[in-house]
Amino acid sequence: MMNHARVKALKGNGKTVSKKAIKSGRASGSSTPRGSPLPSLLASPTHSAAHSRVTSDVSDDDGDFELDDMASSVYSGGSHDETPEEPDTLVFDTRALIEGLRDRKHNNSEMREYFLGVYIKTIRNHYTADTHLWLDDAAGELAELFLHDSNRAATAKERLLSLHAFCLTIGTVGSLEIFDGAQKILKQIMADDDDDDCRVYAIYALCMTVLYAGGLEEAALEVMEFFVEIVRTDGEHIEAHDNAVIVAAALQGWCFVASHVSDFSDFADMAMDAFVDQLDSDDVEIQSNAGGCIALIFEASRNHVEETGEPFQLQYDPQRLAGRMSELAKLSAKSVSRKHRRSLRENLISVVTSLERGVGPFYSTALYVPEKGEHVPVLQRTDDGQAEYGYRCKLRLGNHVAKIDTWSLYFRSNLMRIIFKAGLQNHVFINPVVVECLEDAHFIQDYSPLQKTPKGRKK
Repeated sequence: MMNHARVKALKGNGKTVSKKAIKSGRASGSSTPRGSPLPSLLASPTHSAAHSRVTSDVSDDDGDFELDDMASSVYSGGSHDETPEEPDTLVFDTRALIEGLRDRKHNNSEMREYFLGVYIKTIRNHYTADTHLWLDDAAGELAELFLHDSNRAATAKERLLSLHAFCLTIGTVGSLEIFDGAQKILKQIMADDDDDDCRVYAIYALCMTVLYAGGLEEAALEVMEFFVEIVRTDGEHIEAHDNAVIVAAALQGWCFVASHVSDFSDFADMAMDAFVDQLDSDDVEIQSNAGGCIALIFEASRNHVEETGEPFQLQYDPQRLAGRMSELAKLSAKSVSRKHRRSLRENLISVVTSLERGVGPFYSTALYVPEKGEHVPVLQRTDDGQAEYGYRCKLRLGNHVAKIDTWSLYFRSNLMRIIFKAGLQNHVFINPVVVECLEDAHFIQDYSPLQKTPKGRKK
């Protein structure tokens, strides 16, 4: 069984409806006259201004999360000391969207991109529990359409937006059973598309589909093996030889899927071979992601010991690997551009600390003097009792912050940020898929001001 009790939590969340009802438009809320040159996809019963706000900005540039230089904290895009407005209650006309995307005679690529952008913005930024009232009944037809267009649309932008919409639909509904058919199309996109962004997002889409759209643990393990083959062959497995962007995404995808699987001990050693080889890559992101994969495997092995009394059967000594990565971190100062130097060094040192100390990502061993009465966990004290700063990586969503203290949570939160972008804070406590994915993230409220490095300051 997979971790996070996902099957129990996600099955049956959405109501079903007959195909006849979907085709008649009854499942999609309000209908739009076919003769309208620009169908209105949104209606706002409680706030009439909502339509203009959403549709005026349908590009995909939501503004991503930031990695704080001092605390290695992940922040959402909005101002974190402001109280967000209560979301507008939006009804989205899914029938108008479906007809608009299918009507290629009257709607060119630009118009279809517009439709997709409105849908993406609505799901990301205006999600509430009521979203399921108009989304769930049409989700199967929407996912099928998005998947088809992600493979067949004429422009790379439309294909990419279709993949975004597909991932958001899966990540919001959580009750679709489409993995078997979807995986074939997504793998075809990875191999055949001439746009790297589309190929990368197809990797993310495969991750979401196997975990949240009908794949069982056996299928998840097969997807992990598929990603390992991409890494082992430097992308050749999907006709992307020496394509660093694709290999880096496959490493990230492997970590996301692995962080959901309860036991991949039989597959760990083969995966390690591929990841260790990629430590010698010339690409910074590949090196960093490979190091993270290695750290995740050893973390899973430690968990396996606690549960079964047996570690993974690995041919690699963590201390020797830590020494090798320490040397790579030093060499990076000479071989990597200044822009990426600090990031690579911090990532590799984080893995080194993890392997040496058996801790999670971005654990700081720097010492400090605790405040009077402050409780410092035993894990964060040295042998002579001195206190360490400990975990510095935090997931910040609006006024809520959670410490990221495992590699598993680190990689799950990373992909959730990629899929939902700055809108993740709208989903994290009420979207059943996101709740299950990040169930071990313990959020607390925090209103302290953000600390950012001033522009122009040398690091």
